[in-house]
Amino acid sequence: MKRALLLAPVLLVTLHHATAQGCSDAGVCTAGPLGEAPLLLRDSASVTAEPRHLLRFTFSYAVGEQGTTVIQEVAELSLGLTRRLGLQLRLPYQQASGELGQVNGVGDPVATLSYAVWRRDPHRLDGGRPRWAAARRLDVLLGVKAPSNKADATTADGKPLPMPYQTSLSTLDLLAGLSYRHDRWSLALAYQHVLKNTNENGFTHERWMDDMRALGYFESPFLERANDAVARLQYAVPIGRVTVQPGLLAIVHLGQDRRLASPTDSSYAYDLSAAVSEQVDGSEGLTLNVTVDARWRISDRWALELSYGSPLVTRTVRPDGLTRSLVANLGLAYRFGR
Repeated sequence: MKRALLLAPVLLVTLHHATAQGCSDAGVCTAGPLGEAPLLLRDSASVTAEPRHLLRFTFSYAVGEQGTTVIQEVAELSLGLTRRLGLQLRLPYQQASGELGQVNGVGDPVATLSYAVWRRDPHRLDGGRPRWAAARRLDVLLGVKAPSNKADATTADGKPLPMPYQTSLSTLDLLAGLSYRHDRWSLALAYQHVLKNTNENGFTHERWMDDMRALGYFESPFLERANDAVARLQYAVPIGRVTVQPGLLAIVHLGQDRRLASPTDSSYAYDLSAAVSEQVDGSEGLTLNVTVDARWRISDRWALELSYGSPLVTRTVRPDGLTRSLVANLGLAYRFGR
């Protein structure tokens, strides 16, 4: 228990001082069981049925493009419809502030259904503790991420703000994934497919000609995001009631994003009927993140969760505003029902 109490401040100091350049998750990495901390490791010498439902509130702090501060408060509800079938709902509220302005509002909601295709719970050895090495679980997930707005927030004087300040990616996405757990190992594979782009962001450098600070942001007029593929590998290490789970998270942007070419007339107005779409060179490719999750099981129903992510490899161009030098989360989870 003393080791667990010492772990929390060490992790917080690590989160505060980490620096790098990278790209954040667009939604699927934290959807449903793909983003769940494991329940395989417990202090208890008995094997009891876990509460079926989960309510979680998460506070997220991130440093984005050009030092933009991105803060999210996320409410999650997970309902165990049966022993194998689950429904997950996730709603974020986001605030973004930086040198060009400040925006706050509801982020993109996510709804998923997950099904445990294969589930082998740990069992008790004769007169001994639960045999966790026997535990296996394979979950499949299908869901959707909906846009909360058109990513068209502006300053008070009407200048369009770049994507790091927007509270929505403004895409309707299909989410699909697999999550497999074997003893302490967890492997997740996922795919995020853009069904519809509704982005009406108007940020270009020309619109901010009198402000050199805008040149550091990627242009994103009427941005069309490409699809993502995701792979996550983690290993759980028990320390008393705390489970620490280091891992790697790879996000592959499967194609080049597209955006409208800047207008050539002085009005800066887009004629969508005649607008020309162009590829954003360098926007495809791999982002590789190192991650650390920590879960402190306070009781059978309450848990405190910490997580951190920082990139090792990044894409060259990131017009979707998901650039992050670090992401740190603090969550409180409550499990209920049987």
